Amino acid sequence: MPVVSTGSTATAASTGSAPGDGGAPQARRVLSLPGTINLRDVGGYPTVHGRSLRWRTLLRSGTLRGLDGRGQAILAQIGLRTVIDLREDTEVAHDPDQLGRLAATHRRVPVYTLPVDRHQTAGDLRSLYDHVVDHRGDRLTAAMLALATPGALPAIVHCSAGKDRTGLVIALALDLAGVPAEVIAQDFALTSYFLRDEAAAAVQRISALMSTDGEELPASLMASPPDLILHALDRIHARHGDTRTYLLAHGATAHALDRLVEALLVPAEASDAGPDCGPPTAG
Repeated sequence: MPVVSTGSTATAASTGSAPGDGGAPQARRVLSLPGTINLRDVGGYPTVHGRSLRWRTLLRSGTLRGLDGRGQAILAQIGLRTVIDLREDTEVAHDPDQLGRLAATHRRVPVYTLPVDRHQTAGDLRSLYDHVVDHRGDRLTAAMLALATPGALPAIVHCSAGKDRTGLVIALALDLAGVPAEVIAQDFALTSYFLRDEAAAAVQRISALMSTDGEELPASLMASPPDLILHALDRIHARHGDTRTYLLAHGATAHALDRLVEALLVPAEASDAGPDCGPPTAG
């Protein structure tokens, strides 16, 4: 499976270690497919229950607008079944996913309502995340239920840059599965390493769509600090007790959430050797 091997991100990938990987290079989880940005695997992360997430089961990404035939073939080899697109209609119209003949279900679950008013976000990411957590819980839950659909995995969850909307949905999935908060935060922060110039441009495009007055939004919206996702999870936990209860309050069922967790985790009696052990079966 290809990994990041060129550009400034290669240095970070080859010298750092991904959280929960026991010192394995970050490059193990980053998939460098032509025409994709910030595409990576959340497999291998440990849980507080002593199990770990399956490799090649849940992927996160930015736009798939440039995915070519080679990339489509690799995703087909993984066994990709679902693409969950969190973008708005205007984004999709401008940059449609290029799935070609890839036999995967494309699910649209828009999270924002664009443009987002400045008074809702105060021009900063924490306010934006608060707004999404408080007022878009049904959308976040819809994305989780799409993952929980029987046969949905392996799946890719993506938005424009694979940073904010994707970061929230992935954080909910990891938290639901029992991944420790500090590992979730480190996974979220990996975007800072792998956000290439094209991904930065994607964030700028969505920022322009978010603005109601034509003004450029703050550069701080480009960041992915670990405390940002911890704040969002803390907000959910403070108001609902835990992520599971939050999702149940917004339309999920206990059966669907249990099914998703079991599909994401390596069976208790088995071990997952890593991303090169072949396509996983889940869902």
